Amino acid sequence: MYKILLMIKETANEEILNSLRDNVLIHLEKALDRKILLGTIDGAKLNDDPYNRVCEIEFSSKYEMDKLLASPEGKSFNRNLTSYFQHISIFFIDYGE
Repeated sequence: MYKILLMIKETANEEILNSLRDNVLIHLEKALDRKILLGTIDGAKLNDDPYNRVCEIEFSSKYEMDKLLASPEGKSFNRNLTSYFQHISIFFIDYGE
């Protein structure tokens, strides 16, 4: 299993969150044919960066993720995501299964 983890900072207000969903996440939703959820972080008081939302995008493998990100929808996701870098931290997680 492989995941893209988007940690969304408190600086992202509702307008930014809606824009992130409508202009970025929508592309992977189309490619994966499933809805991508934004979760609310209930507690993370010890972090230096205050995050209040999280988004996990799961793939069966790194190969599947790379293939999807190379597709037209994946390229749109990557291109549009760059506009939100001040509001997010991105992690790529390999569970080695």
